[in-house]
Amino acid sequence: MSIAKILKTNSKIERRDPLIQDIVRARKSQRFTQGQLAEMSGVSRRTIVLIEAGGDCTLSTLHKVTAALGLRLTAQIKHIPTLDDVTRENEALFASARSSQLN
Repeated sequence: MSIAKILKTNSKIERRDPLIQDIVRARKSQRFTQGQLAEMSGVSRRTIVLIEAGGDCTLSTLHKVTAALGLRLTAQIKHIPTLDDVTRENEALFASARSSQLN
């Protein structure tokens, strides 16, 4: 494979969702074809192609695919700022801006 083709392939992978990137990298690092992964996970090759292209799938399908690759799905709770958080942040920014104007 040429350097240009490798760079183009890596560029496509980088634009994908991080979860999909992990699935594609795991499949390729284990040297599985899409067909082999489909057989191991009990889904169709078309499903693997669609997932890797960023298509939607069910959680159970995603679990089958990641389990076949030896990956583990986990959920992380992301802090979502409350209105109070945003108000405090804005007040602090306003106070800082006002202070720098007075000095």
